[in-house]
Amino acid sequence: MEVERTTILILCVLSKHGRVNAVDQSPRSACRLVSDMYWEQVPDAKDDTGQPLWVCTLCPDKQPRRTRSKPVHEEGMLHQALKREADLRAQAHSTPDEYRVLEQDSQARRAMVEDATLALLSTLAHTPEPSRAPSPEVAPFDWGLRHPEEPRPTRPLTLEQEVSRTVAQALLERLESDDEEEERESADVDEVSQVPEPSVVVDDGADGPPPNLRKRALPQDDAQIRRHWFPWVDKITCTLDVLTHLPRSVFSQRQLDLFLWLLRVNDVEDVPSVRNMLRLNVVLQRACGIDSIAYKGVLGHPYYVNALNQIIAQEMGNPLVRPHLSFYPENTDGRHLSEARQGAHWLEEVPDDFLTPMVRVRSKDYYVHEPMMCEDGRVCMPMRWFTRAEGGHHTMYAKCWDMEPVASDTGSGWRVMQTSSFEVPASRLLKNFPDLCAAAPMYDLPPPTRIFDVTLTPARAEDPPSIVPWTYTNPANGNVWRVRAKGHRVVAFPLWMYCDDTSGNLSKKWNEHNSVLITAAGLPREHAQKEYNIHFLTTSNIAPPLEMMDGVVDQLRSCQKDGVWAWDCTFNEPVLVIPSVLALLGDNPMQSEFACHIGLQAKLFCRNCWVKGRDVAGEHEGERAPRDDAAIANASDRPMPKKRGRAKRALESMSDMVCRVKAFLKPGTPRNKHETAEKLQSYFTLAAVPGTKTKIKERRTESGIKDTLQLAHLEQLFNSYKTKRGFTAKQAALSAAIAELPETTTNPIWRIRELDAHQDTPVEVLHVVLLGFVKYFWRDLIQGQLKNKDELKDVLATRLSSLDVSGLGISPLAGKTLVQYAGSLTGRDFRALAQAAPFVIYDMVSAECYQAWVALSRLVPLIWEPHIENVAEHLVLLKKEIDYFLHSTARWTVRWFNKPKFHIILHLVEHVRRFGPAGLFATEAFESFNAVIRAKSVHSNRQAPSRDIARAFAQSNRVRHLLSGGYFMFDEAAEDTAPGSDEIPEPTMRARKPFSFNRADWRTVGAGPRSLVAAHSTSCSVSCSEPKFLAELQTGQHLPAVALRYGTRRFRSCREVILKNGDRCIPGSMVIAEVTGRPGQTMVGRVDEILTPLGSLNDFNRQADRVLLHCAQVSRPAGSYGCPYIDLQPQRILIPTLDVLCTVNVQHDCQAHQCAASGSLDVRQERQLTGSKKACIVHVEPSDGLILNICQMRDARHLKVYRPVAPTFDPDQVVLAAVAQEVNAQKSIRIRAEDSFAGQSGGTGRPSGVARDDSLPETTSGRCPDGRRGGIAARGGHVFRSTRTAGGGRGSRGSVGTPAGPVSAEPARGDRALSA
Repeated sequence: MEVERTTILILCVLSKHGRVNAVDQSPRSACRLVSDMYWEQVPDAKDDTGQPLWVCTLCPDKQPRRTRSKPVHEEGMLHQALKREADLRAQAHSTPDEYRVLEQDSQARRAMVEDATLALLSTLAHTPEPSRAPSPEVAPFDWGLRHPEEPRPTRPLTLEQEVSRTVAQALLERLESDDEEEERESADVDEVSQVPEPSVVVDDGADGPPPNLRKRALPQDDAQIRRHWFPWVDKITCTLDVLTHLPRSVFSQRQLDLFLWLLRVNDVEDVPSVRNMLRLNVVLQRACGIDSIAYKGVLGHPYYVNALNQIIAQEMGNPLVRPHLSFYPENTDGRHLSEARQGAHWLEEVPDDFLTPMVRVRSKDYYVHEPMMCEDGRVCMPMRWFTRAEGGHHTMYAKCWDMEPVASDTGSGWRVMQTSSFEVPASRLLKNFPDLCAAAPMYDLPPPTRIFDVTLTPARAEDPPSIVPWTYTNPANGNVWRVRAKGHRVVAFPLWMYCDDTSGNLSKKWNEHNSVLITAAGLPREHAQKEYNIHFLTTSNIAPPLEMMDGVVDQLRSCQKDGVWAWDCTFNEPVLVIPSVLALLGDNPMQSEFACHIGLQAKLFCRNCWVKGRDVAGEHEGERAPRDDAAIANASDRPMPKKRGRAKRALESMSDMVCRVKAFLKPGTPRNKHETAEKLQSYFTLAAVPGTKTKIKERRTESGIKDTLQLAHLEQLFNSYKTKRGFTAKQAALSAAIAELPETTTNPIWRIRELDAHQDTPVEVLHVVLLGFVKYFWRDLIQGQLKNKDELKDVLATRLSSLDVSGLGISPLAGKTLVQYAGSLTGRDFRALAQAAPFVIYDMVSAECYQAWVALSRLVPLIWEPHIENVAEHLVLLKKEIDYFLHSTARWTVRWFNKPKFHIILHLVEHVRRFGPAGLFATEAFESFNAVIRAKSVHSNRQAPSRDIARAFAQSNRVRHLLSGGYFMFDEAAEDTAPGSDEIPEPTMRARKPFSFNRADWRTVGAGPRSLVAAHSTSCSVSCSEPKFLAELQTGQHLPAVALRYGTRRFRSCREVILKNGDRCIPGSMVIAEVTGRPGQTMVGRVDEILTPLGSLNDFNRQADRVLLHCAQVSRPAGSYGCPYIDLQPQRILIPTLDVLCTVNVQHDCQAHQCAASGSLDVRQERQLTGSKKACIVHVEPSDGLILNICQMRDARHLKVYRPVAPTFDPDQVVLAAVAQEVNAQKSIRIRAEDSFAGQSGGTGRPSGVARDDSLPETTSGRCPDGRRGGIAARGGHVFRSTRTAGGGRGSRGSVGTPAGPVSAEPARGDRALSA
């Protein structure tokens, strides 16, 4: 509050004096009040660009100035003062004597205000120490005007006083600066480079303070310099260490050597050598860094894992991360859902052992599974803590089980009633477990340490409750975390864990590196996806993912057993942290591998449920399911695979196809970890008997359960007796091989007790939707339906390039690129296509295909909606839109349902309910992080990639933590390695300094490193015009009553304004705004004018104040677009700028108006006009037929209320009609195939003497829905399709045969060929 009052007071004083003119304003967006009435052109004088020179008639210097320097000069204080005097003289119409009196009076007032302002700023810039206790004596009033260098006793300033001093110092220096000198310095700056760049002022601790900084005591010797740049030794080593360990600024040793040579030849003093820098890295890593722990995998591969406990401890001590972390789930009662903590999984499903076990109320610690007493005298058993938003803040609640006293032969005790649960606010808690134990006799209660049993809730309502002994804790000791915490806080730390592969090469040669990354699930949505908050654990190009996960799980379980001690920088005290895994993220093949699922090519293709595809004779089981889709950046980095033989399948009957499609379009019975673990154990039981390899393979095929890590051990068992003869010899060799197996031979994911890999691997929407449905449909359009139709492709490219993208938050579309390179697009391209497709392909595809496109575009914004207002309504709407999309696709063709992704999307509704909005578990940020991993690999010698990459990220974590101001214990013993030693120490694991509970042992970096990241920020402002009366503006013309109310007050008309969500709004933009006086109700309108009152606080802050909104009605449906029309109404209203929520995308109804590519635009290349022309769309009657694009992903939650209701279909009728259509198409293909054979042989289509069922296969050409060709073979009345993948694309696996009835929707190049 002190800072706000100080800032407002200063601005008010300066605004009256006219001295706030250009403080922190961007030249690009600052208000330019240029008027030629005070300028005279210098005759026969031009600058170097040929522009005329000007002289200001107001200012006495008469210095010639360039044209582009006129606005800068007019914003100067001297010019503004002279201009006000000229305006005052023109308005007064007084005699010279009268004007002289007015001028003298004005000068006196200005001088008085200026002196008072300077005195006030000087006082605030040198804030006195905080006031002491009042003295009984009357002391003289201290104005705080003492010179800053005068000695006086100092005390630490509060944060508000420090900010107040900084603001005042900046304004004081601004007022005392030479404006004319600044103007002359900026006069030669080219207009192109007027955007100010962020500047960094480094406090190097020597040669006096830098400009615009307070004077301070500076180090004079080596010890002081070392303290100033702690934990580095000096400035040069600090900056070099930071530069070489930034995540995206990676240096190899040779590049670092070249850089150090460059510094030395330019006479930079004290430049360290490469060896000294490497030695310094090792010393700092040992002192305050993260260890890289070596492991030997169960398959014999070595790999390195960064210490999970040290990463978590750094997060708790990082002041840029810790304030944003949440440790308790939140119960919103279904009102909104935007964070992982608000999902049902964290709130209801995570086991109690992995949640925050305690809460501190009035300095008392209450733990779960310990009896406690409420204020009403009720004794209960808390089982989990959660928060609930009440009155603008979060209130802590406990979910409790009731307790009742019982008597037994051994005495009285307690019974926990799990059948009776209730909620208690933490404010109503009276006594915790230790206090209740001491006070129980006083209340005549049984001892809380005697808990006999617990009444369990029956699985079925008709069954009686069962009573079992109490096993949650030892009743005599209470919760084990109370003993481990030693009186300190205990918090839970859930994690998102991600695993994927990336190439370690910059070239197209594939060098697979499987990596494991984590990020804190307690971070809010806007922070969870930042690269800053993604942490590397391990990678390897030889060890498979599950082998590396063994080491990760070992670290996780060790942390869960004893907790992780960390220094909490928010509470400034020690805290004990319990990590856990909230969910496993990755693409579909990786999530299948986590869940011990056989993959998407199997008959049981879903890892979440038991849905079944077609029965396949001789189904091929690959070693591992191929990659689901390409990564965002590199879509074709995989080597060419070996080609497989063609598989042939019999045509299924119509009834079988109907049953299969119906089951495909709904979620099946959920899988669970217990039945999977039992099935995997049965494989080992079978493998203990020789000759069971085929039987185990059949069981994997039947169940769809396959553990790739277990499979490697099973192969060892199978090979152990391959050369033996006789059952006895084989059994002996097999028993010897079993004895040599390691202790753990199955997937380590099953050892994560809080995780079910089947249900806790949420749908990854990047690969399922953007790199799935949108990519499939777009490639089918370009490579299939528009194949050999170059004219239509040109029209499509022109429509895409001409599309209005305002409000979408994307760059203008490159139509030619999107069409020509449809097979090489990235996730960003498909994101744009999903929002634009319905408005460009309306007359290029069939009605059924177009309806499927519209349904997909309607679905995409709902999936990526970041903030869900009403959870129940949103989930119902999401399920309805998914069903609409699938039914529309079925009406087009059921061949798409050979792709499992069309079934996997059905599980998204449940995953959103459990984990939050889909954007929380999307993998775009992790996929982008692959570029950082690749850079670390490239800048290494490739001899030990797992070790080198892990150590590189460990050093980056150290630099990140130090520069963020994080707390750490500096291990002085780590500096025993002298910098001058000839040998570079090996950064191996060593015993670290024990955790300290003493605040004095926790340190932060010195003032020098902190100044490296203290950058000045820039602010955005609106662009305005000359002030006018309201009656002269559009607002006054349309709203005369408003103009009359404001009278002679003048307003500025702004050219743009930045809304609170970051959107750029200009006159003519279509926006959504809140209805004044009706909370939660919105309206759509067009911005006609943006205003700000002259002389208001918003005017001085360069912020818009009001918006003239042309209201519109959005209710009339726009035909097949699936969007509503925007009908502008005569009504206009003036609303505050803060009521404008967002801009929206509006498209023209080109289908109804038959808009054609009849226009042309100049072609620019290299920012130059080439003289060529390109076609563009010319809209007929552009003001008529405007459509609100509800496919817009940005701000989709505001557009949701304007969505037309999606059509509903009868699922049974849709499936039956779609299957009948497919069967008819199948028959036509078979007839054409037979006719083709008959034409070639001159017979009836069958060799003589051969029955129809034994006919030889003959082929004809056919096309998959995405445009790829395959052969169709007819045999025995059945038709087969065989497609061959050319290879070379990422994810391609060679030839895959699929039946033509229904003809398989084969994936395009780089996708998976599905056998479901």
